[in-house]
Amino acid sequence: MGAELDHTGKSLFVFDKPELNHGAVAIGMPNFAGSFTLNSTPTYEVRDAKQYTWLVCPHLCDPDSVFKYYLASGLITIVLGKCFCETCLDRIFLRGDLTDLVRASRPMTDRSFQEKVINPLISSNFAFSKIWQYIGKDDESPQTWVSCSHVATEAGLKSVYSNGGQIFIFESYITCQNCFDKIPTSSLVDLLYDGELMTDALFQKKIIDLLYPINYHSLQTVGHFDFMPA
Repeated sequence: MGAELDHTGKSLFVFDKPELNHGAVAIGMPNFAGSFTLNSTPTYEVRDAKQYTWLVCPHLCDPDSVFKYYLASGLITIVLGKCFCETCLDRIFLRGDLTDLVRASRPMTDRSFQEKVINPLISSNFAFSKIWQYIGKDDESPQTWVSCSHVATEAGLKSVYSNGGQIFIFESYITCQNCFDKIPTSSLVDLLYDGELMTDALFQKKIIDLLYPINYHSLQTVGHFDFMPA
C-alpha cells in the first residue's frame, strides 16, 4: 500500500459532466461545498432514498470482494459519492480522468452501499483484527478501529468530505488525506496516539451514519441529483 497519492490539495472528484449516466469527475473546484449546514442527527430517510448516491469500483461492488480485498490489506478510498480500490485510484491519477472507470462501476443507494460495502467492510476488519490478535477472545466490545482526529467528529468529517477530501480505510485505520500523507514520515503509532479508538458500533455511528447525510448534501450542492433519476 502506498501513501503518496496526491499532494496538490485539489479535488479530483467533483461532478461536472452531467452527460454521463453516473456523473463524472474532473480536476478543480476545491472547497466547493464548505457552506452547507448539517443537523447533528443523521437523516435516515437519506439512506432509504432510492436515489443513487454512491458509485463503487468493480473490484468492491459485492461483499465477497470487499472481504477478500480488505483482508489482503487493500486500501479503500471514499470521496464524494465514490468508493475505489487502490488499483482504480492509481488509474485515476495516472489518466487524470475516470470516465471509463465511472462507466464500469456500479451505482448504489445509501442502503445498498451499507449492505454491500460497509457491512462486509466492518466484518472483514473484525476478522483482520482477530487474525493479527488485536483483540482477545473475551472482548465483548473490542475497539477495532482507529480514526484520525480529523474524521472522528461530525464537524471534522464534514469539513474533510464536503471539500472534496479523500478518506482512506486500511488495516483498521480510517484517516483523512493529510494524515495518510504523513504516514511515510511519521508512523501509524502517531496516528494511534492522536486519533480515537472505536468499536464497530462507534465506527458505524460516529462516522458512517454521519457520512450518509454529508455525502447527500455534498452531491446536492454540486447538482448531482439534477442529472441522476431517482
